[in-house]
Amino acid sequence: MLIRLLPLLLFALPAAAQTLPELAARALDADPAVRASDASLRAAEQRLFQARAAYGPTANFTATASNNHYREAPAYEPRPFKSEQYVVQVNQPLWRGALYPALQAANSQLEQAESALQQARLEAQQRLAEAVLEVFKARDVLAHATALREAYAEQLAAARRSFQVGRAAAPEVREAEARVDSGLAQVLAAEADLDMRRQVLAEVAAGPTPTLLTRAVAPEALPPLQADGVLDWLARAEVDSPQLRQARLALEAAEAEIRKASLAHAPTVDLNASYTRSNDTGTVTSIFPRRGNTTAVGATLTIPLFASGATQSKVVETMALRDKAAGELDLARRTLVIGVRQAFVATLSALSQARALATAERSQALSVRANQRGYEVGIKTNADVLEAQGKLFEARRDLSRARHDAWASYFKLRALAGQLNEADWQALDAQLVEHRPDEIGRARARSAS
Repeated sequence: MLIRLLPLLLFALPAAAQTLPELAARALDADPAVRASDASLRAAEQRLFQARAAYGPTANFTATASNNHYREAPAYEPRPFKSEQYVVQVNQPLWRGALYPALQAANSQLEQAESALQQARLEAQQRLAEAVLEVFKARDVLAHATALREAYAEQLAAARRSFQVGRAAAPEVREAEARVDSGLAQVLAAEADLDMRRQVLAEVAAGPTPTLLTRAVAPEALPPLQADGVLDWLARAEVDSPQLRQARLALEAAEAEIRKASLAHAPTVDLNASYTRSNDTGTVTSIFPRRGNTTAVGATLTIPLFASGATQSKVVETMALRDKAAGELDLARRTLVIGVRQAFVATLSALSQARALATAERSQALSVRANQRGYEVGIKTNADVLEAQGKLFEARRDLSRARHDAWASYFKLRALAGQLNEADWQALDAQLVEHRPDEIGRARARSAS
């Protein structure tokens, strides 16, 4: 009983975050890749803080207490004494050449982490857009398959009536029965695909979306895209793509690491200050107690002389990593250019297909009506009507696919260029209308009239 009520309970939940902008915000909050990138950003912020803190002073407090027992020849009589010492040391770097490159590298890594977070957010939004549009597409496929199955069932009934009165042959009836079975198989496949798409959407959207599933993209709604704007998209991607920005920042960080490794040869100068307070009841050479304070201020010059080749090896290593980052930057740029061009062409192609298929759908609807009229007067067979209705279903299915593919490719293009934001979700949400499952059936009835 509980299993039967579970779907009703899910749809009875509060319809929160059902507009596309709110749904996108909910999906971003729950996306594991976004959370991981956000954690990496927080870690990078702390690394930058540590690099800045290296310029500041360090202070240490040391306390030492000892209890000694001394025996001196020839009597070896025990002579105990105690000592205590408290030291406060302060060290301020005056010159360490490697600190500034380390700060530059940490700053580049922070910006790189910010770009990685933006990239993760864009990819999460793209996944959500694809999941939403795939559900809409699968729902239309199911509706068209259902309408086609009903049309096949009506034609089967008509073929049987014609066979009974001698106007149709037995093979026509058998063919109509086969079409009904084929239509049923298509409906079952479409139902399974729609169920899987809904599960994917619920996973990506971090919960059920009952209100969203009652809406659909308006048939006339198509994404705005200029046919001659691919160069503009490439220019935007060159500037705003977080993926390309990450590669640039990785190269900057690698160059800073080279400077940091090279400056390991340079001398360093530190300012030192210490305050020592000592107290003892004697020493090995004295039986008199002592108490005193010592203050010292000085500078320490350290000149690296030899490190068994480790410093030079580190320089060579960082140079190799710099070359690797440069190659990855070129690869990222080439991948981005190819991706933007492919997404632009895919969007443009889907738009062209949608406009052409809209005309084809209207023409095919007229063809169905003409075949039905011809069947009524005896100049067309039942197979001709079934074939025309099958082509009408294919045209409507392909039209729905082209429209949704156009939006999916457009969102992908916006994500690659680093342009996808809440305004895009608001624009798509404004194109959503109430989903009416019976519209396809009424359209089929109009085509049959």
